[in-house]
Amino acid sequence: MNTFDLQIQSTASDGKHTPAEIISMARGGGVLVIAVTDHDTVAGVADAIAAGASAGVRVIPGIEMSVEESGLHILGYGIDIANQNLLQSLEEAKQGRIVGAQQMVENLRQIGFVITWDDVLAVATGAVIARPHLARAVLGRPENREKLNGVATVHDFIEAFLLDESPSYVRRSHILAADALSLIRGAGGVGVWSHPAIHFRDNPDGLEQMLQQLISWGIEGIEVFNPSHTEDDIEYLESLATKYNLLRTAGSDFHEQKT
Repeated sequence: MNTFDLQIQSTASDGKHTPAEIISMARGGGVLVIAVTDHDTVAGVADAIAAGASAGVRVIPGIEMSVEESGLHILGYGIDIANQNLLQSLEEAKQGRIVGAQQMVENLRQIGFVITWDDVLAVATGAVIARPHLARAVLGRPENREKLNGVATVHDFIEAFLLDESPSYVRRSHILAADALSLIRGAGGVGVWSHPAIHFRDNPDGLEQMLQQLISWGIEGIEVFNPSHTEDDIEYLESLATKYNLLRTAGSDFHEQKT
């Protein structure tokens, strides 16, 4: 049984479960150490720590930051969630997400979906806006059933209409990886490359070159074990972690409980 999970998203970003619900599920499953790593926000960490203290689950304060280079994500562990430099940067990222999401709403309307910005806000309930919120807003409108043509899940909607190369998607600028790692270190944390294999699935040499660049900027670990990684990916990442003396982490990238 796995007793720790170092990548979990809550309702503070694009997860479907509150921090308290996550703690309850973790405890019920025998997971005793978790990291809450919401996208570009630390808003759910304090609630998770409080719930974890009552349930006997240790919560490592974390974050998953979107960075400019190759669409990568950087995990930060052990951060001070009250660090002002970090919070200011996250607020700027949040505003950028809003502008991009508003344009995506208009783009989805242009191709025939019924969706309003209020629909998205109602789904997000105060969380940092992300693509799953747009997907849920569209899927929640019965008027869109015919246009959806059998697309019924958030994952399938994003695959069909909101991938990076989709005409409906709006790419926003992100923080540079070097700056993200500097913020994480400045907040007392450790930077880890999240699910690295998915960005370089057929380009192991490119992965290693990107890793070398990240190391020069201060990365200290790589997420070796992730549901998106194959056995071959894991073996290769293990070899890189050994070669460059990096921390190894494991996370489920949990967003919602499957029913």
